[in-house]
Amino acid sequence: MVQISRYQLILILIWTVLGTGIVTMPGTIAQFTLRDAWISSFGLLLGAVMCAAIALAHVRLFPGRTLTQAAIDVLGPVFGRLYGIWYLAYGFVTMATVGREMSAFIGISVLPNTPDFLLAAIAFAVSMYLSYLGLEVVARVNEFIVPLSVLVSPILLLLAIRLFDPSPFQPFLGDPVSAAWRAAVVPAFAYGLEFSIALQWVPALRTPRTLPWDILIAGAICAFMLAALVTLTIGVLGDPARYLNYPVLELVRAIRQGKFVERLDTLYVMGVAITLVIKLAAFQLAVGEAVKDVSGSPERTWIPVPVALLGWSLSNYLFRNVFDLTNFILRDVPSYFLVTVVLLPGALYAIRALQEAKARRRLPST
Repeated sequence: MVQISRYQLILILIWTVLGTGIVTMPGTIAQFTLRDAWISSFGLLLGAVMCAAIALAHVRLFPGRTLTQAAIDVLGPVFGRLYGIWYLAYGFVTMATVGREMSAFIGISVLPNTPDFLLAAIAFAVSMYLSYLGLEVVARVNEFIVPLSVLVSPILLLLAIRLFDPSPFQPFLGDPVSAAWRAAVVPAFAYGLEFSIALQWVPALRTPRTLPWDILIAGAICAFMLAALVTLTIGVLGDPARYLNYPVLELVRAIRQGKFVERLDTLYVMGVAITLVIKLAAFQLAVGEAVKDVSGSPERTWIPVPVALLGWSLSNYLFRNVFDLTNFILRDVPSYFLVTVVLLPGALYAIRALQEAKARRRLPST
């Protein structure tokens, strides 16, 4: 198996979380608070800390094993595979959510006359090919887009900062603490818990022992980037940001420089489409490893096609429109992700620790 470096892993985690984060999180946070939106953005770091704690336990108890392999080791072939099926359900639901977010965003922003299922089909086809090529190829694609983002993002930031107005943030810390906390729930327990996807890649990491630190680094970078983006968006758009599904898109559309620099939203949509495809590929890789572990298949080459087809079908079946998607993310995803990627793995590691403690107590008597 081709292994990836820490740098490549951190890049994948950053784009995996920010792929949909830069599209939906600013609008989600603005629904609850404007003045303290920048504080709520750091809820993402809370999710990263929880994932790092889970990763620390995993790499100590199961070095070189995926999460689903660890479940089979601890719970046995029957209950371990049932755990794997639960994880597969989580993976497919997440892929369906990401695919629906992508098709809705591109359809609303630039291709309103194109059917959403066709946009999702193209995204899943590209991500399927990337996942077929493997994690190392996805990592190299991430490395390729970094220089582009480093070049374009500061330019957009400088062009937009001229329109910044600090009045939406006054008085400073003026909203109740409960509003900031409610705004932080989705960044913390939905997008922030997506860092746990790296547990399915442990065999492909050159230094799996550093996985907790890599998650913390990626989480800190994502939190600061999100806070800066949310602050800029609210400062430029003001109160209307509460009522927009994609406030960052409107921010980019507001940028004008002379008579020739305008309609930069096309570049923004292209960048978002790339990151969303990478996010889909990352989750398809994780789900593909789970399928391989649950099925006991020695090969993984057949897995990407059915995984992508099922994810694409669910993205069109589960969510009829953007409102269904938004309600699902706000109401169901935080608790669902918390149970699936924090509580259940935590219980798994506790069982393994008890098993090892019993084995150590029996050792002197034998």
